[in-house]
Amino acid sequence: MAVSKEKLEGARRVSKVATPPEGGWGWMIVAGCFLATICIRAVTRCVSMFFVEFQLHFEKDYSTTAWIHSLVDSTTMLCAPLGSFLGNRLSCRATVILGGLLSSTGLVLSSFASSVEHLYITMGILTGLGFALSYTPAVAMVGSYFSERKALAYGLALSGNGIGTFILAPAVQLLIECYSWRGALLVLGGFVSNLCVCGALMRPLASRQGERILEKNMENLEKDCKTTMQDSKNTKQETTLKEISPLNSKIANCNTIVDLKSVKYMNLKNKAADFNAKKEESGLREAKLLDPHVFDDTNSHSTEALLNTKTSSRGRFLCLRSTEEFGFLLLPDFLFLSVSLLFLAYGCSTPMVYLVPYALSVGVGPQQAALLMSLFGVSGIVGNITFGWITDRKCLKRYRVLTYMVAVGMEGLCCMCLPLLNSFSLLLMFSILYGYFDGAYVTLIPVVTSDVVGSTYLTCALGVVYFLHAAPYLVSPPIGGWFVDMTGNYAATFFISGASFMFSSVILAAAVLVKHCQRVKSNSDQT
Repeated sequence: MAVSKEKLEGARRVSKVATPPEGGWGWMIVAGCFLATICIRAVTRCVSMFFVEFQLHFEKDYSTTAWIHSLVDSTTMLCAPLGSFLGNRLSCRATVILGGLLSSTGLVLSSFASSVEHLYITMGILTGLGFALSYTPAVAMVGSYFSERKALAYGLALSGNGIGTFILAPAVQLLIECYSWRGALLVLGGFVSNLCVCGALMRPLASRQGERILEKNMENLEKDCKTTMQDSKNTKQETTLKEISPLNSKIANCNTIVDLKSVKYMNLKNKAADFNAKKEESGLREAKLLDPHVFDDTNSHSTEALLNTKTSSRGRFLCLRSTEEFGFLLLPDFLFLSVSLLFLAYGCSTPMVYLVPYALSVGVGPQQAALLMSLFGVSGIVGNITFGWITDRKCLKRYRVLTYMVAVGMEGLCCMCLPLLNSFSLLLMFSILYGYFDGAYVTLIPVVTSDVVGSTYLTCALGVVYFLHAAPYLVSPPIGGWFVDMTGNYAATFFISGASFMFSSVILAAAVLVKHCQRVKSNSDQT
């Protein structure tokens, strides 16, 4: 019984499988992710508002100054797997709060910077690390609370990117004018501390229904076992009393009764053992039904043996997917998505860094340049929500990847046209269009990732997806700055950025085409 209870307790622990409630506290999770997105992504975008101030104060060129923004972005993405790891091992709540403390501290220390290298460490590394710990768990929590309305939930949560940019861009410019860049960074540090509030909202999702079902079954089985054991105990006592009967004349009959009772006792004892076995088996089976990734000791040995035998490559792959946390890395669709994201990340970082400096270089005023960032944020909100709502429709769910490709391609086209725009009105149109499609692809990245790897691996997959952004985010702004220093204009910088967007979309299109051809060939072979 002790062994059975121990295994059943283990079954109870592993049976806590989360079922997305599609609402309820999930909307508070969306609100928390919304605020976290403002504090992380919108603040990162507004770092470009400090570009000219840093360049003039420290007397550095474009390339050297651009490393500040690129380090913030790249550290955020480079450490995204660390955020996933801590979110899985500790909790999303604790990880987001820890990230809020680190990022707030980094911005406050940046306000006392005496050199560009100081900003590299405090703003680039420390603040970026805090953003990484907060962003990935916050985004992954939305996916755990929603399934059917996942795209809409992500659209609302990630619209904080646009709303935050709309509000913070003119606010940061005003803070710079009133308190200099040091005072503005100090205020931003206090604002980013609100990530701790976001973390407090990240309540873990637990499956109460699964626990109640398993507990009820366990209680019923335990009652049956106790009843059976009590019957066997009573039978044994009855047999003992009859053995010591003083009626010598009935010794022969008593012996017969003893034999019969002994047989009955043994049968009941065997029955009790069967109940124990059924109890154990039922508990583990219930756990497996609630969580398909649960393995008992026997299965773990068989799994290890299966991995060591010379099975087919598909069998080994399926086994790896079942047992390894990062089994999704071997999915062909995820590999294509990963390569596409590398080019996407290179393309999307440069325009955000150089939009304000470019606007100032063509004669746009500082407040009008800040307005460009604000309108970029507003159109991003519209893109977040509309694309999130549209791609949740049943008739369009199958076209999510295609919608994502169109959004990325349109961003590339807008970016290529940017060097031709040299007035505020034209730049205003660019901000609206570019921001709209930027909001679309930002919303669809976690949705497409979830469609590719499944909700089980979403937290780890998002960590890898954001990790892939790290290297392009690190090198693209300095490379763009180098082109500006060498050529004296922004044409080459924006053209290369737009080409990266286009190539990212082409890679996914090629993957979809290959998959379609394989499906057609498979159907033709079957017929």
